Amino acid sequence: MSIHFADAFNQLIRERRLDRAILMDTLTQGFASAVRRKYGPTAEVRIEDDGHGSIELFLVKNVVDAVEDPSVQISVVDAQEYAEGAEAGDAIEINLPFEEFGRNAIQVTKQILMQKIREFERDRVFEEYKDRVNEIVSGSVQQIDRTGILVNLGSAEAFMPKKDQIRRERYQQGSSIRAVVMKVDKEAKGPMITLSRTSAEFLKALFIQEVPEIYEGLIEIKSIAREAGGRSKIAVYSRDDRVDAVGACVGMKGSRVQAVVNELSGERIDIVPWSDDVQTFVSRALSPAKITQVRPDIETKTVTVVVEEDQLSLAIGKEGQNVRLASRLTGWQIELVSSRELEQRQRLQEHLLMPIEEMVGVSDKMAEKLREAGINTVQKLIKTPAETLLTIPGFGERTVEKLMETAQGTVKELEKALEELIRKENEDREEKKRQEKPLFDESMLEAETEEPKKETKKLTAAQLFRDPAEVEEEAPAESAPSESAATESAPEAVVETPAEASAEPGAESNPDPQDTKD
Repeated sequence: MSIHFADAFNQLIRERRLDRAILMDTLTQGFASAVRRKYGPTAEVRIEDDGHGSIELFLVKNVVDAVEDPSVQISVVDAQEYAEGAEAGDAIEINLPFEEFGRNAIQVTKQILMQKIREFERDRVFEEYKDRVNEIVSGSVQQIDRTGILVNLGSAEAFMPKKDQIRRERYQQGSSIRAVVMKVDKEAKGPMITLSRTSAEFLKALFIQEVPEIYEGLIEIKSIAREAGGRSKIAVYSRDDRVDAVGACVGMKGSRVQAVVNELSGERIDIVPWSDDVQTFVSRALSPAKITQVRPDIETKTVTVVVEEDQLSLAIGKEGQNVRLASRLTGWQIELVSSRELEQRQRLQEHLLMPIEEMVGVSDKMAEKLREAGINTVQKLIKTPAETLLTIPGFGERTVEKLMETAQGTVKELEKALEELIRKENEDREEKKRQEKPLFDESMLEAETEEPKKETKKLTAAQLFRDPAEVEEEAPAESAPSESAATESAPEAVVETPAEASAEPGAESNPDPQDTKD
């Protein structure tokens, strides 16, 4: 074999971590296919590998006296050209130079070899990752398209679909990325490893990495409810009374939970202590809202949560996120009502209780038997199991079936009437509030009180230019008010020009000498 071919062969084994025996078997199949194309469909091929990169290809033929199949038989005379002393019944090997094979034959061998290598790599990747489901892996972004991201994990390729990406995150080719292994499918056409950053398992795996107590089994993650990129709730339980489950997950100054939040691009995380008591667990799951009362219904697995009016919006959360996550975390369907609404509904329900004898299709005799069985209202009838009704004398299957069908229709009508009463009562209350409270502050429209104009005393030119000595002599004669009063009541002085002063009767004038000369 060519030295270049041997080097490439050995390099392929090292880089792809292939099994040499499997690769040799693949080469044998490929070259056998090429030899059969040239020497016949039944030709036998043997490949000899010395383990040091030297590979030889031989065509195996049986020596016979009369050749019937040239693909596997050779005459004695022809055989002696390759092996001296060859006789009939012997098997000889004819060395085949690779140069004898045409381009097409080599191409067929290459295709078979590459197909086998891909199968071998998929088997290797499957064996390596099949036990790593729900485990975090790191890689680099290799390719981005509208369907998802192709991630290079080093020894394998993985795919993260669009739905498993956090919406607010933006990825670039070559950037590092962490995700959890969701599935390893050997039959997948593309990459068999599927990754996710939006699953609850990714959040759980991050806490396992950050909180040693969870990794060691002292703290157990009971349930997780997550809306990737927005908010998540996680319920934890401590198997050791000395370990605080919530405190351990939060860490010193919030260091542990903050590391998880940073990995999830700022996603909010609520850590809730788990409890086997439904009322306690639901109350904790709806935090930070304060719960007044919890009423679970085990049959329908529904819980009615009563909160004060000012806590209702907090319990619901933005776009219903808080109650939705709490419902998924606890596994119970949560119905939130305010204490006022509950009182209103109970009051109106009592008002709409229908006696059993008023229901359509119930005769006086049937009503009497139902009352004897403790069923006085239609609402009570609808909650009674059919097996209990069958025990009443004179009630057969058809009667019970028809009775329950009528009761269901009646209750639906009563519920519609209840909702209508609630709606009308709420509208009346809102209307009353609007009437009690003005739409705007009417005081804003009141005219501002105008300040009285101060009396203005005009000074004439004669008064303005009086001798200061005369003013001092007149001052004692006048009553002198206090300094503060004088300041407050002093009239505003207006100085007039000499021309204006002369226009007033009785005013003294001091004409300019220049004017007199003129």
